[in-house]
Amino acid sequence: MNIKSLMLGLVTGGAVAGIATLLSAPNSGPETRLKLLERKNILAEELSELKQNLGLLKSSISTASIEGKEGIREFITDVRLALQNWKIETTQNKQNLSKELQEIEQTIEELEKTLTSQPN
Repeated sequence: MNIKSLMLGLVTGGAVAGIATLLSAPNSGPETRLKLLERKNILAEELSELKQNLGLLKSSISTASIEGKEGIREFITDVRLALQNWKIETTQNKQNLSKELQEIEQTIEELEKTLTSQPN
């Protein structure tokens, strides 16, 4: 393939594409520029609003993380207190069970003594 014929094809194709674009454009140049300007302004407003919303979102996330940390701290404190109370309650229950076992052992010993002391 010759470079001249390639270049001629590119230039011809570009010219045909340019003419086709001009002929098929729905509006004139000033109208198109006006529409582009309007869309640019709308897009700028939407971007500004998006920026504000992102700022609010960032603030909300920051607040939520602070509140979450406080909630977790409170939860940990509550769990620790519950464990301490449970330990105290189980210690008292262990002591009560120990007393009851001693009483049962004494009762068994007394029964054994009475049984051995009775004549057959």
